[in-house]
Amino acid sequence: MTRKVPGCKKDGVIDFHTHIFSPYARDHREELAERDRTFGSIYADPKARMAGMEELIGMMDEEGLERAVVCGFPWEEVEDCRRENDYLLESAARYPQRLIPFVTFPFSPEGLRELERCLRGGARGAGELAPGTYGQEPLPSDLLREVFQAVREAGIVALVHVNEPVGHPYPGKGGLGLKEVERLVEAAQGVKLVLGHLGGGLLFYELMPEVAALCKDVRYDTAALPLLYDHRVWRVAQEVAGEKLLFGSDFPLLGPRRYLKGMEEAGLDRLQMEAILEGNARRLLGC
Repeated sequence: MTRKVPGCKKDGVIDFHTHIFSPYARDHREELAERDRTFGSIYADPKARMAGMEELIGMMDEEGLERAVVCGFPWEEVEDCRRENDYLLESAARYPQRLIPFVTFPFSPEGLRELERCLRGGARGAGELAPGTYGQEPLPSDLLREVFQAVREAGIVALVHVNEPVGHPYPGKGGLGLKEVERLVEAAQGVKLVLGHLGGGLLFYELMPEVAALCKDVRYDTAALPLLYDHRVWRVAQEVAGEKLLFGSDFPLLGPRRYLKGMEEAGLDRLQMEAILEGNARRLLGC
């Protein structure tokens, strides 16, 4: 990695939040954007980058990353999920020491069967899920509980998209408030839950004892953090929930360098950086 972590062993970094798409999805972007509202809200713009496994592996080699969690997209139709899940599983089979596949599925009986199929095929987690969090209304609590029950029984990690409810707009930014995110966490009790993008700011409310108790099984990834916050956020987040922070780049949106620069500017020490960049992820994934 260009900015090596002092004292961190070579190639030890784990990127917990990356995205890749199948050749079909990359070649049929316009068609998919027209029939999938969520996908279209982000990727209808041809400037929005879409990468494949070789581009991800190339970035990892160039930057010195050991492993990466490869996430699916929360497609509306199970056929799209199935196609992209197959690509994620095939990519991980090709690079078993580098890629950790997370898969997606619609929140329906058919979707839960897709999750079961992928678990048999080697999926290590579910994500990036978006149970209403790309929109304006959350899923009903009973449906959230059903989905998370399946994830809990599978014993896997669930990575859920959550964005901050204030600040500048951007493609794909939903309108849910933190009260709805709190409801989501309540429905996911007992699940190894990772909330993307610092949980939309929920992390900072762990200074409230009741929120900290509710979020005892919650971790937070740093995806897109340099685009959202000033570098001081690293110090604050580390002080509030350091052992829960997971480095995620949101590749191909960003690569690792801006994250490392921000950590250094915030004054994090070697041990704090090592925990965020690999230690916390290893404990969660058991690797």
